[in-house]
Amino acid sequence: MNAIALRKALHQIPEIAFEEHQTKALLLKTLQDIPGITDDSWKLHEFRHSTGILIAYNGGEGAYKLFRADMDALPIKETVSSPYPSQHEGFMHACGHDVHMAILMGLMQQIALDKPATNLLFLFQPAEEGKGGAQSVLAEDIIQSYKIHSACALHVASGLPVGTISSKAGIFFGIPQEFDVRFHGKASHVAYPEQGINALHAGLDFTNKIHTAVNEISKTDRVIYHIGKMSAGDIRNIIPALCTLEGTHRSLKKQVRDKLNRLTYDFANTCAAAIGATAEVELLCSYDAVVNDAYLVQQLESACQALKLDYQQAETAMTGEDFGFFTTLYPGVLFWLGSGCDAPLHSDKFLPKDECIATGIKLMHHLALQ
Repeated sequence: MNAIALRKALHQIPEIAFEEHQTKALLLKTLQDIPGITDDSWKLHEFRHSTGILIAYNGGEGAYKLFRADMDALPIKETVSSPYPSQHEGFMHACGHDVHMAILMGLMQQIALDKPATNLLFLFQPAEEGKGGAQSVLAEDIIQSYKIHSACALHVASGLPVGTISSKAGIFFGIPQEFDVRFHGKASHVAYPEQGINALHAGLDFTNKIHTAVNEISKTDRVIYHIGKMSAGDIRNIIPALCTLEGTHRSLKKQVRDKLNRLTYDFANTCAAAIGATAEVELLCSYDAVVNDAYLVQQLESACQALKLDYQQAETAMTGEDFGFFTTLYPGVLFWLGSGCDAPLHSDKFLPKDECIATGIKLMHHLALQ
């Protein structure tokens, strides 16, 4: 199965984090069809605690270059018109991971034909979308059993034409932190407010105070603090006993992330205590920043020039990507791959063009042999 056919097949079976079982089965089947994949120069690893797959190509001496693609989809109902629509109702490859996997498989197919005298690793990583997939595969220490020279990944980009590549040295993607805050009060009839404790009031007070504090931090550091959902109460004439806030904040430094976490705890407890309520804070997923190695970015630019691809200098994005855990451990580079689709990432209309797959394979192949 060629890369484009694989992409179309993967697009039809989107699966969310750590549930990529059909996806893994299709990848394994496609791997078996690569000529020479059973030779001694190839070694397949399956992770014990996830759907991830690591394939080693042992063609020479020295350290390994690692190439990674993420596997999971999103719980989004696809509305874009496609000749190969999602067959899993309510789920969609709205972040382009089907394309990422197809490119990585296409790279392996090309390496199998070339048989270069180099060492390479190919990682199909589950659960990039906020569930700790990178941490999960790294925790098994299979990757660390290889000496890693560098790590490389791409991400399809909305709004960039096919044939365009974009990246930058240094911090490329920021540090995301998801969180939930729950205020517990006491319900009562609205006619007798003295008998209740209004959890919603604590939630509103928290929102105002935290944003005032974040506005001060933003004078010296780039930050985002966003509460995307607030819910409280069930009936209009009952004082709500519970108020729940679901949010995320973004920053570029671990110390700023930690400061925002402390403020979340402090203001939650202060606002709850002010009205006799209690507060509960739950810190959810967080990633390391993606920090691109300057030399590897130079190599990426040189590769684009050699392949006559349009390289554009990127801006630092407040997007989160768990490839940051790899750039913390190893010299690494992540780059945007023009998708030819203007619909935003994570939207129900995001559908990268097939043509971007050949660009991705060609560029990854050049980087692998550079």
